[in-house]
Amino acid sequence: MLRNVILFFGVLGALMRYGYADNTHPIEEIVWLQSYTPPFHMDKDSHAPQGGICDNLTEQLINSIDDVKHTRLIVPQERINKHLNEGDNVCFPCVIHKKTANGVLQFSTPTTVYPPFSVLTTQKLAPEIHAKHGSPIKLIHLLSDEQYVYGQAAARKFTSKINKIIENTTVYHKASLSWSSENESQAVIARLSRGFLDYTIDYPFMGDYFVNHSKFKNIVSLPIEEDPREFVLGAIGCAVRAPNDFATKALNKINKALHKQVLQSPAYIHSQRFWLEQSFPQFTKHYQQQILNPIAPASSAITSRSN
Repeated sequence: MLRNVILFFGVLGALMRYGYADNTHPIEEIVWLQSYTPPFHMDKDSHAPQGGICDNLTEQLINSIDDVKHTRLIVPQERINKHLNEGDNVCFPCVIHKKTANGVLQFSTPTTVYPPFSVLTTQKLAPEIHAKHGSPIKLIHLLSDEQYVYGQAAARKFTSKINKIIENTTVYHKASLSWSSENESQAVIARLSRGFLDYTIDYPFMGDYFVNHSKFKNIVSLPIEEDPREFVLGAIGCAVRAPNDFATKALNKINKALHKQVLQSPAYIHSQRFWLEQSFPQFTKHYQQQILNPIAPASSAITSRSN
């Protein structure tokens, strides 16, 4: 009898955690986290009237979900992680999709398709790195080569596979980490462009952005052998640790708005193509197949955190 009671409450707790919670505490506010990390988040200007990759998404969701208060909070990436880990009523619109919630985030339906991660280096070093470590780049070999200095933003995360490769190489423990609170990605690219770093890892469109919209014109991207998938799925993540099943309730509203309006919106699709298509010519095909008309989880997708 006692065993059955314990089992009952265990199942009830699981149901409440993953989408079957009561509605006695409706959410009153969604705090949208963002950091100043172009081209994901940035001010609108003549070059980017739609803002960054995730800005039109957030803007349309705020306009579509009109029964809760919305607040946009601009903080450094480390502070974003703090809000999520502490279980505040927050959502972050630029994360890598996972099929199931982890200990920090619960995920929306996929919102976009990114190209696979790549090695970013300089035009000068690219031929040398290719010659030593192949084309596409054998990332394990490159990260083990102490001739080259690797750097990244301190809070930057990639797909699970790439994270594991980085953390299991000796170079990672000697990596040059940027702790800039203003624009972590730009700080890394600036050091790379000026020769203080030899390479980093990021999306190829990050290189495009800095070549096209900054003084750092010597950045190129090199594909990675260990990451042969065709695309990475993006999503919105909400804090699992927030009280009263906030994440499930917020994502119910978010997913309804995504499917009813946002994902098929010409303005949103244009904002994605504007930033992604230059280094990702297959964007439109994958967006159509994976976002607008998904049939089944694609074997070529990475559905694993954050931009």
